[in-house]
Amino acid sequence: MNIRNKLIFFTLAITFVSSCSIFLEKTAVDPNTIRMTQSGSVIGLDNGKTYQWLGIQYGSIPNANFRWKKAKQPTPWEGIKEAIKFGDFCTQKASLINSSVGLWNNTVGSEDCLNLNIWTPKTFKDEVDNISKYPVMVWIHGGSNMSGNSDFYNPTQLVQSHDVIVVTINYRLGPFGWFNHPSINQFSNEINSSGNYGNLDTIQALEWIQNNISNFGGDKNNVTIFGESAGGYNVAALLASPIAVGLFHKAIIQSGGIKPGDIDHAQSYLSNPIPWKNYTSRELFNHLLIIKNMAAEREEALQVQLKMDDQVINDILRSATTDEIYKAYMDSKINTNEMLRPFPDGNVLNEKGIIESMKSGYSARIPVIFGTNRDENKLFLIENERLTRSIFGLPFIKDIEVYNSVSKHRSNTWKLLAVDNPARLLVNSGKESVFAYRFDWDEEPKKYGLDLSDLLGAAHAFEIPFVMGDFEMDTLSDYMVSRKNKKSMKQLSDSMMSYWAEFAYNGDPGNGRSNDLPVWNSWSEINEQSPRYIIFDSYRDRGIRMSSKNLTKESLFLQIAEDENLNDKYKCEMVDIAIQYDDLENPEYLYEFDEGLCKDFNPDIEWRQYWYEEMDEPW
Repeated sequence: MNIRNKLIFFTLAITFVSSCSIFLEKTAVDPNTIRMTQSGSVIGLDNGKTYQWLGIQYGSIPNANFRWKKAKQPTPWEGIKEAIKFGDFCTQKASLINSSVGLWNNTVGSEDCLNLNIWTPKTFKDEVDNISKYPVMVWIHGGSNMSGNSDFYNPTQLVQSHDVIVVTINYRLGPFGWFNHPSINQFSNEINSSGNYGNLDTIQALEWIQNNISNFGGDKNNVTIFGESAGGYNVAALLASPIAVGLFHKAIIQSGGIKPGDIDHAQSYLSNPIPWKNYTSRELFNHLLIIKNMAAEREEALQVQLKMDDQVINDILRSATTDEIYKAYMDSKINTNEMLRPFPDGNVLNEKGIIESMKSGYSARIPVIFGTNRDENKLFLIENERLTRSIFGLPFIKDIEVYNSVSKHRSNTWKLLAVDNPARLLVNSGKESVFAYRFDWDEEPKKYGLDLSDLLGAAHAFEIPFVMGDFEMDTLSDYMVSRKNKKSMKQLSDSMMSYWAEFAYNGDPGNGRSNDLPVWNSWSEINEQSPRYIIFDSYRDRGIRMSSKNLTKESLFLQIAEDENLNDKYKCEMVDIAIQYDDLENPEYLYEFDEGLCKDFNPDIEWRQYWYEEMDEPW
């Protein structure tokens, strides 16, 4: 792999934070790890710092007849089953992250992939019933709800340092996780017709934890769910799920969001597919008909589907192979990076959606943390040819002021929609235990003439190793850790783990578990000087501190309008992005911006083509 590809691999791999270090730890099967579950006994590993159980099944998709349904319960077993290696991950496109080079562009993983992993403090089996139970933290991985798996995370340090239990889970992805076709729904009950199968999986994992975690030393009445990116979206969906009530007691949403999917769109035909909304169950089935040689092209497939009986469509969908379904899914997408979002079906997710649930007070009334990273979008700008140029295969920034401005406004849009708006909604609805953060660490070293602190900075997902306390991955060490920053990284990581653990224990991060950190105040709307969010930075910069800055749509648009680094076209682009991601999606905002600056701006012509260009490598 050349230097440029290694750098891009790093920026993608860090989204999942590979736990290669798990495989490097000295582990041994230990009889002290024998535990009973409702399905049977398991034995795990002693990694020297914690006990761990890997690949425990919490649900089963034994065959295609259980596709697009709530999973079955695991089949009970006799004797003691070894839980010493990770289970299958869920079906997704092969990439450098999850497969060898020879499998690129293939479908990898399994539909029968519902398993979880547990890390606990080292407590002997005969002591489990007598100790005070540990808080449980359930990690929901990211990856646009299209990729990723639980294998990539190593919470050993978090568990050992603060006596918490961490559970990581796999859940269905892509068209197996979110799929809403009327012909499937016709033969399904209310839960199975929701289209939210990935969310049903997270709920089933939480049910498994309620039924089993006490045997591992966990407190089933003190469960914190936390997740990043798509995992953060799925945490937010659980807050608005009527069937998840009581399964968890605190929530942390890292770089997530609250915008739901659109059921009407999901079930529609697209005569003129548009990049923002391009994947639908009807169009997937059109492409499946082509793959099965039942139609030659899309228009013929459309006519075939329109004449088909629901039962026939249902049978074809359920009899199709995993590869056929996934290929039809990819063929029906224009934007292969589009994230899949939960549907407000009224059963798995409140019919009001996430944001309306928050406005109306229907969301779970529990302590919650919202957060984003200061430079979220730099992870995605690195390949933007308008902003970077390739020199010897490496991406160098063309204009640092423009690059930073584009990143700032796009990252602020993310913060507005994922942090400030929902925090205000909850606080104004009378909720008190609402906390927020911004991650600012940007002390990457220089490599190959690249200043990674400029190129990446506090990019998307870069907070994860700080939360997990895991910086051991080879690629991560190459591009993030240096002799100069190693000490400050560890100190900031120790602080963040302390805050996360204290929140898991008591629902308020306060002064951290160590009780010696700056106080993390809850979000307040009393006045403009009220504390709102904490900033995480190392002592080599400005350190950990509270901020009272209040980001609104009006202040965001004003910042864009007054940015002297951007020309008018870029400004209109930034506003259009904000509108597209806003739950209101009101195009009038674009034409009213800055006294009509963008009245002649056509985003489909001006810039959107850049957004959907394929990357050079088949990630």
